[in-house]
Amino acid sequence: MGQTRNSKVNLTVIVPPTKVVISNEETETLLSSVVGPFPEGASFTLRCDVYGGKPPPKIIWLINDQPVVNGTNIGVSSTIVFPNNSRVVSSELRIANLSRKDVHSELTCQASNNNRSQPHAATLHVDMNFGPLDAVLGFTKQPLSAGRRYELRCNSTGSRPPATITWWKNGQRLERSKDLISTDGNTTSTLTFIPKKEDDGKYLSCRAENKALDNENMEDGWTLEIHYTPEARINLGLSLNPNAVREGTDVYFDCIINAHPPAYKVEWRHNGKHLQANVNAGIIISNQSLVLQGVSRSTAGNYTCVGYNLEGEGESNSFYLNVLYTPTCKPNQTRIYGVAKQERAEIVCQVDANPPEVQFKWTFNNSADSVDVAQSHIAKSGTSSIVTYTPMTELDYGTLLCYAANKIGMQRVPCVFHIIAAGRPDQVHNCTILNISMTSFQIRCTEGFNGGLTQAFLLEIRESQSQDMKSNSTSPLARFVVNNLEPGIQYHAVVFAYNSKGRSEPVILQASTLRLPEKQLTAERDSQRSPFRFTPLMSVIIGVVSALLIVLLVVILVLRLQCTQEGEHRRKQQQRHKNAVVTGGSLEHRGSGSGATLSDKGGGSPISKHESSGGEGDSDEKNPDIIPQPVDIDDCSDYSRKKQHVSTIETSPSRSLLRQAGNSGYMGYCTLRNGMPLHELNAQSKLIPGPAQMIPAYTASCTLPRQPPQQWQYGPISHLPPGMYPVQYRGVPVAQQRLRSTQTRDPPIPLQPLPAAPEEETSPETPLMANKRESTV
Repeated sequence: MGQTRNSKVNLTVIVPPTKVVISNEETETLLSSVVGPFPEGASFTLRCDVYGGKPPPKIIWLINDQPVVNGTNIGVSSTIVFPNNSRVVSSELRIANLSRKDVHSELTCQASNNNRSQPHAATLHVDMNFGPLDAVLGFTKQPLSAGRRYELRCNSTGSRPPATITWWKNGQRLERSKDLISTDGNTTSTLTFIPKKEDDGKYLSCRAENKALDNENMEDGWTLEIHYTPEARINLGLSLNPNAVREGTDVYFDCIINAHPPAYKVEWRHNGKHLQANVNAGIIISNQSLVLQGVSRSTAGNYTCVGYNLEGEGESNSFYLNVLYTPTCKPNQTRIYGVAKQERAEIVCQVDANPPEVQFKWTFNNSADSVDVAQSHIAKSGTSSIVTYTPMTELDYGTLLCYAANKIGMQRVPCVFHIIAAGRPDQVHNCTILNISMTSFQIRCTEGFNGGLTQAFLLEIRESQSQDMKSNSTSPLARFVVNNLEPGIQYHAVVFAYNSKGRSEPVILQASTLRLPEKQLTAERDSQRSPFRFTPLMSVIIGVVSALLIVLLVVILVLRLQCTQEGEHRRKQQQRHKNAVVTGGSLEHRGSGSGATLSDKGGGSPISKHESSGGEGDSDEKNPDIIPQPVDIDDCSDYSRKKQHVSTIETSPSRSLLRQAGNSGYMGYCTLRNGMPLHELNAQSKLIPGPAQMIPAYTASCTLPRQPPQQWQYGPISHLPPGMYPVQYRGVPVAQQRLRSTQTRDPPIPLQPLPAAPEEETSPETPLMANKRESTV
């Protein structure tokens, strides 16, 4: 229906590359993933071939995903070739001066001819080898002690592959080492090293090297400084012959010491014992030399020297000093031999000599002469000689002298042996009983003289009560142990010394075994198990209480002495007051029927009137209470002693009592008053009408019972105490003492006798009122 139109379409077909191959230009080997290894600073060239592709692909080199730009060390060139009628595009990459940072670098050859599909690529990794950066010893370079074990370490870093470490001492390789490789490629080597004295000054080092490289290895080391204990060597003086040192000569030694660090002290030893410097004993030590002056046989022995430094001590080899001397007697030999007549005895003489080759000579000596013993009777064995001797008469008992000689000389002091007649041994002495138990004890004694023969000892044990033999034993020594005895028994122990001639006198000892333990009650055991514990606090308390008791006793003694003195003083005062007491006679008041009597109208007793008129009865006015009570002479004496200042003691009867008495009067009362003058007494006596009344006077008598004059006796006047004088009161003698009033100091005036009352008016039946008394204090 329409015109035909033709359209042309241009179809472009893009053919991507088929493969990418990277090869080494020099070796023309195909590489898959790794290139190398290359040493540090090396250069290499890679070629990338891209096959196929339409249009021709474009090749790009990437290093670690970064496009390569031409530079100093990197160059890129591309060419297109057609081998075997196939299209191939090639590109070369040249890298120079590889460094440590280029290791494991990723090289990628990428080919692409469009932007629609993924480009084809091939990738390689760079492999490199490095030498060790260092080799360092991992410890402080310090002196080492010989013979000690050390662990030495050496570290190496920076090597690829890891370095190999070896140890060297003065160019000689040491084998005992262990290597340890860490995860980062570093290497640590440990060497077990035991230095010797000979290693001092040698060079010890460790080397780290990479076997894959031919470059130089790394090494570190130092010169060894070995400390060791001193090595000493002793030498005898050069001028001395060690085989010809005689007793009395001087000897010196030198000590040669090799030590690092140097020895700070040198010590000398004799037979293993420290030798001190002693100039008086002939021992001189100077630096590393020893001088022995006047050596003797005791000086002989092994000598060593010891050097000391910081590492320790080192002892030299021993040097035996052989001192030659003349023979001398050995100690502890039998010197007394008891021999009977015609008895053969062998006397042994032992000497000490150097050299030991000796010759002997025997001489017999007694009080008569001295004779040499024939050689036929002498036998020799080394340094001992035996002489056979048989005494025949009394003159054959004496002394044998033994002489020995060697090449040094003759024995200076001979060995002396006494030949005596044999006898019994002496008894033992100083016996002691030891270690007593319930079944055993021990006995030790001191030996006596053996009688010239070999002695032994005998012990007999007997029970004290029955004398039964319990034990019998012998011993070469005076020591016994007795067993299997009964506990708590007393024994007699008899000790004898005996020899071939008989027994000695016995020594008797008393010995008792211990008793068995007694049974005790449980309470007693408990009390013994828990004894009283005396603690320090109790000591302090007891001390304080003791001190207080002592102080209290002192105070009591002081107060006792004071009370004793005061009591003595009080007794003296009481004695003086007792001497001052006046004992009065009998005062008898007689009443008459015609006379006036005391009544209430009369104004009371004459004493009351006297006190009201005289004005000197102050104590009676202050104390008006009147208490009648019986008082005896002793009570009045005590009262007068205690109260010297009593002003008034009034014993006047009451008005009712006087009224009952009637005209018969009231008898048996007296009054003691101080300080009343005599003229007042006379005045009062005149004022009172009727019978004689009680008149106050200087009397010391208290209430007196009414008695007839003939029955009231006080004894002769001559028995009155000093200061008392008699007075007549109504015909009755009364002893009166001179009293000095505490209120008035007038001297006492003797009383005048008053007119006596008619005797017919005296009433013997008047009741005695001694049990009633009025006293005012």
